[in-house]
Amino acid sequence: MRQQPLLELADCRVIVAASHQAANQLQACVSIAVVDSGGHLLLLERRDGASPASSEAAVAKARMAALNAKPTAALEASINGTRPALLQLAGLLGQPAAAMAGGLPLLHNGTCLGAVGVSGMTPDIDCAIADAGVAALP
Repeated sequence: MRQQPLLELADCRVIVAASHQAANQLQACVSIAVVDSGGHLLLLERRDGASPASSEAAVAKARMAALNAKPTAALEASINGTRPALLQLAGLLGQPAAAMAGGLPLLHNGTCLGAVGVSGMTPDIDCAIADAGVAALP
């Protein structure tokens, strides 16, 4: 039997705090979501000025990144390039999931613990904010 580390609420708060700090520097109105490895929501914060839709999109991006253990920007690039069949992936998962840039897996020793999803600005800004969250993983 193998043991797997799990995200705790304190970890999620550190990740979201780092993401907020990056969002402050970029003057970004975004929503930030953290999910576990099964794509279940652990923490969601919508910054002042962020659209209500951004909170749903942040969760969907995080879920897609967690369930695939891959950045959603890579999935989006594949869909826009040579693998449009990946569009079907969101429907197969049975829960809202989005292959749009801004979702990054949270990896620890090669194991996906979950993911962070950011939505509300351009793909580059969303990804930069998510990167800050990933970098803060304790």
